[in-house]
Amino acid sequence: MAKCRNRQGAVLQRQLFQLGRLLVCCVLAITCVILPVQANWLSDIHRSISGDEKAPSLKPLSPAELADYPADYTYERVIAPSHQAPVFVLQAGLEHRDTVVLIHGLGDLASKDWLTVIPTLAKQYHVVAIDLPGFGLSQGAVFTYSPQQYAKVIDWLITQYRHDGQVNLVGHSMGAAISVYYASQYPERIQQLVLVDAAGILDRTAYIKRISTRDNDQADLPQSVRRVLARVDNLADKILEKSGTGFDPTRIFSGDSSLRNMTIGEQTNVNAALALMEQNFSVLSYQAVPPTHIIWGGQDNVAPLRTAYALQHVLPLSRLQVINQAGHVPMKSHPHEFNHMLLASLNAMIEPRQARPQHNSKRMGRCFQDDQSEFSGQYQQIILNDCKLARFDNVDVTHLSITDSIVTVSASRIGTANHSMQITRSVINATDTEILGQMQSDRSRFDFAGVTFYGESPVFVSQASTRLVLSLTRIITPTQSTRLGGSYVLAEQSLESAL
Repeated sequence: MAKCRNRQGAVLQRQLFQLGRLLVCCVLAITCVILPVQANWLSDIHRSISGDEKAPSLKPLSPAELADYPADYTYERVIAPSHQAPVFVLQAGLEHRDTVVLIHGLGDLASKDWLTVIPTLAKQYHVVAIDLPGFGLSQGAVFTYSPQQYAKVIDWLITQYRHDGQVNLVGHSMGAAISVYYASQYPERIQQLVLVDAAGILDRTAYIKRISTRDNDQADLPQSVRRVLARVDNLADKILEKSGTGFDPTRIFSGDSSLRNMTIGEQTNVNAALALMEQNFSVLSYQAVPPTHIIWGGQDNVAPLRTAYALQHVLPLSRLQVINQAGHVPMKSHPHEFNHMLLASLNAMIEPRQARPQHNSKRMGRCFQDDQSEFSGQYQQIILNDCKLARFDNVDVTHLSITDSIVTVSASRIGTANHSMQITRSVINATDTEILGQMQSDRSRFDFAGVTFYGESPVFVSQASTRLVLSLTRIITPTQSTRLGGSYVLAEQSLESAL
């Protein structure tokens, strides 16, 4: 009994610490957004109105700036015409025909993040790495550091530096998000795409929920404690979901580039992070994106692994590889394994995902108060009642009924054409999942990432008080295809009517 109390106390302590950390992060984030940098606002406004902006000047690269780079690479700082911004460009393996372009993520190191990768690539490829405007050795440039704007810089870079035909584009973290945006706009430029721990892809509410939630599947915790913790996390998620549909102070900058530039324009990481959060990746067209290799750190606490599975769901030709013990920067923590995986990916063909086998099971699945919480394989019907720890992993079920439960669904197919399923007073978190027929919700909440609805419209009907957080979600009916992302609150209405 004493050990149980100690464990419960430790769990409660971790819960309070996690909640406190989340509140501190929120306060710091809002402070960074609201407080302006030290700048002469009147001078900025005067230059903007009078047209006295000076043309950018290029400072020569100094030995001190290149001290961390190998001496046998080629370096230059040039003007990117898309934004008249000074950009640092590194090249290696100039003797090779096929070009690999590397795009870094947030942080002051910029292209230095790739220094453990470039020597391996340069043995077979012409390698081009860039410091995005505002980062590293690229001199400051004041504009919105969004994936859309950075894609223009990348397009100039590829056009200017590629050796022959298409290139292989490799992006990490924010750079991976920029790369997938670029590939969706200019698929003809890319032979293969490699995404490494892509950040900012999920809806912001889904992302905050994920990083503020602990893993309750610890074997040393009794089921009664795990059920209580699941309820606590559910309450925290509910609060975060409400904030997702409320006032967001960061959106003040979305429609006013002048205000953004005068307040946070020179704070590169804040500027780029906010612009990344504002980009709705769910509405991009992924059908034309070239073959995509997805490499992820299994212990990534910055870009949750859930993002990788959601991307794999929407990318028609994609393959996911996970480095289990790696975090957000696998090329640094596990360089040998990462480099081997990257080279193999660049030389590999991607086969389409295999279709699910035909459903022919008569199996029944039931759960009451978590007497059976794990489900996998084929079922004719599953009924859940008061199950707070239910998990569907690779489930194919024809008929589903859920009441007063919390369910996590992954890599599954739910429902069947021309039939409906009932979800009552429950919470469903689904990733990489297909939903067939019609889903009916009564006072329930849903977090979907990489989910596709198939059926006759309406595919989702709220009977009362439903909240949805959608990332990379699609509705495909006989007459149309709709891409969805964001937070929705439904009364008595269909999801389609709220669009």
